[in-house]
Amino acid sequence: MLLLTCLFCLSEPAWSAGKTGSPEWSRLTPAQQNILAPVASKWSGMSELQRTRLLAIAAKYPQLKPEEQKRFQKRLIAWSSLTREQRELARRNYKKLKRLPPSKQQVVKQKWLEKHPVKPAEQPALAEQAPPLP
Repeated sequence: MLLLTCLFCLSEPAWSAGKTGSPEWSRLTPAQQNILAPVASKWSGMSELQRTRLLAIAAKYPQLKPEEQKRFQKRLIAWSSLTREQRELARRNYKKLKRLPPSKQQVVKQKWLEKHPVKPAEQPALAEQAPPLP
């Protein structure tokens, strides 16, 4: 959930220090390029806002635990492979879910998990990350 929240947050990117505009891919540091490699081919077509958000996440990436870094990379690959329409739908659904009371959010999450079962190998990692149920 932390990484999803990061994808939707807007904060000052580490490289800008008050400047406007985001750099071209070739001007990113090697560390930024490595972290954001899954979106390299799409970088030039991204909006200023998308680039800013991704650079903000890249600045926080080194502080993430290794399993969080893996999850971020996996989700970035999945997100970047979606079409514009699919990403818009995901954003709308996320906003709808966030507007629901916590009890209804839990019901929606449970229904989603029933339709999309977690692989047994992923269960221990998810159990550690899951918040306690009410």
